Amino acid sequence: MLAVVLFASLALDGQLSRVDGAILLVGFVVAVLYLLRIGRRGLDIKPSGEVGHRLQKGKIPGKWPSLGLFLLSLAAIVVGSEMLVSGAQTLLTRFQISDLPFGMTILAFLVSIEELERELPAARQGRPDISFGNVLGSVLAFFLCNAGIIALVRPVPVDRAVLTFYLPLAFVTTAVVSGFMLTKRIPRWAGSVFILLYALFVIGGWFL
Repeated sequence: MLAVVLFASLALDGQLSRVDGAILLVGFVVAVLYLLRIGRRGLDIKPSGEVGHRLQKGKIPGKWPSLGLFLLSLAAIVVGSEMLVSGAQTLLTRFQISDLPFGMTILAFLVSIEELERELPAARQGRPDISFGNVLGSVLAFFLCNAGIIALVRPVPVDRAVLTFYLPLAFVTTAVVSGFMLTKRIPRWAGSVFILLYALFVIGGWFL
């Protein structure tokens, strides 16, 4: 929530400058250092379900095969992202679609499919901590690290719709998700609430 607030505060003047980008990156570093600190203080989430069963039996891949799969997956993500952006530019030109709603909805959804594919197996295999961590890590990465690097490379103008609609809804959604996570359990009906919030995000992006 603080990451969203910091981003919105720096964007109020209608632009993310290089100074703003540096501030966002500092915020990201502070967040990472805080996570490392609580890790050193004994935060330890034990694996359960199928993952825990495999670890107990020692059925885990070796170090080098795991590293190879990691690098191969990373390369596939990079190549796929480049292809996705290239295809999106063609669609924008051909169908004369506005950049902002397209990027906020369709392109963001396509990029998120990869994250969903990574999170669902972890949750189904008894490691919801990985899924939750990926969701929260994405918020920190997008609002602090990614935005900070982009602004450092080139200052970014911020559309008024971002300040009046997208960012307020992003803050509300982050607060709602955080509230449910504090209860340490997210029921299916809560998932429906999240989907409704996303539907509001999409509809508002295209029609407001």
